[in-house]
Amino acid sequence: MKDLLYAKEAALSWLKPATREILSRFQTDLTVHYKEDQSPVTLADQKAEEILRKKIQREFPDHGIIGEEFGEEDSYRKWVWTIDPIDGTRSFIQGLPLFATLLSLLHKGEPVMGVICLPALGETVWAVKGKGTFSGKRRLRVSSHSKLKDSVLATADHYCFREKKYLRFLNQLHSEAKWVRTYPDAFGHLLAIRGSVDVMVDPWAYIWDFAPCKIMVQEAGGVFANFKGTQNSIRGGTALVGNAQLVKELRKRINATKTR
Repeated sequence: MKDLLYAKEAALSWLKPATREILSRFQTDLTVHYKEDQSPVTLADQKAEEILRKKIQREFPDHGIIGEEFGEEDSYRKWVWTIDPIDGTRSFIQGLPLFATLLSLLHKGEPVMGVICLPALGETVWAVKGKGTFSGKRRLRVSSHSKLKDSVLATADHYCFREKKYLRFLNQLHSEAKWVRTYPDAFGHLLAIRGSVDVMVDPWAYIWDFAPCKIMVQEAGGVFANFKGTQNSIRGGTALVGNAQLVKELRKRINATKTR
């Protein structure tokens, strides 16, 4: 394996053709299909992942791949890439610019490099283990707020909390935090990583969503935690992303709140 900065530069170069493909279909008439979990998918999702898979296979043939649209390939290997070609497909379909393309590199199951690209907004953010999190030349840092009553929180969509039986917790956040807004998907996570909000609260996502966010928030001085347990796993399905003090406080609130 070549060094992680090399892998990051490779990933950034792959994003150019992938995001061109995505943007060529943005705000056009789209045919939308629905997967077994009822999440939408378009040809743009599929074509972009195909591009990224081919790039990875050419540059790093001994690495595995986990992608949202086409599944796992050699995911048992020491080095594995995760791909979410369009995170926020609902936003993409609606013509909203808040969708992202996500890439990460795992070493023995843990993310060591991650990229979040917002194609329609023209911003790409990356993180490499031990090197920090950057948007252009600007190093990103999480917020330093420590009190829930003064906090600004981002959350996933209401239906995610309803489906995963965390509505009581969501209502508690609205009553106790200074400000709670719905900023779903990677866009919300990135707001927490850069300190624009204090924590992103996400009750429902997958490894390809969480892997880049975990390394990014860690390199920005924050933490990634699951709602429950102690593993803080990118496979756990839930995430609190932001500064350590408030993530700890919110985790306590979850554990003290009965779900419904």
